[in-house]
Amino acid sequence: MKVLAILIILVGLVIIIVPQYTNCEAGVDRSVTSPSTTGATTMASSEDVATPAAAAAPYRMMKCYWTAHAEIVVGVPLVVIGILLLLARRKETTRDLGILTAVLGLLTILLPTSIIGTCMNDQMVCNTEMKPTLFIAGGITVALGIAVLVLGETRRDDDGASAGGVTPA
Repeated sequence: MKVLAILIILVGLVIIIVPQYTNCEAGVDRSVTSPSTTGATTMASSEDVATPAAAAAPYRMMKCYWTAHAEIVVGVPLVVIGILLLLARRKETTRDLGILTAVLGLLTILLPTSIIGTCMNDQMVCNTEMKPTLFIAGGITVALGIAVLVLGETRRDDDGASAGGVTPA
């Protein structure tokens, strides 16, 4: 069970880290802004509207950027589940952690496919690197969750109740 817990932690770290470097916004520097977006001027002159940068709508991040950030929300609980699985002693706890792991694995797959998505261009880095990595990591996570669930159901309950002679209520 400890090996499965360590694998869940490693897959959770992959789900957190890899999308941060393989989304289309990963190397883009957005720190340079035009004066009209910093709030320095309160009234726009006719010359400001005439420039293409001022007339354009505010920059919107690509879908893969938001998918990468949402994968953090999936990966962090996976790391925590892995740590809790290292400490788990009861059959019920192991079962619940296995179910949660499988659900988070499904979310890992659904975020780039149907919940948020990735860029429309198939040649973008998010579609060639991030999406397949998340598919594989999500599939491995679901398999690990099912393995934890099955192994947790087959093992003996080691909560210490039999050693102390006290039966649980």
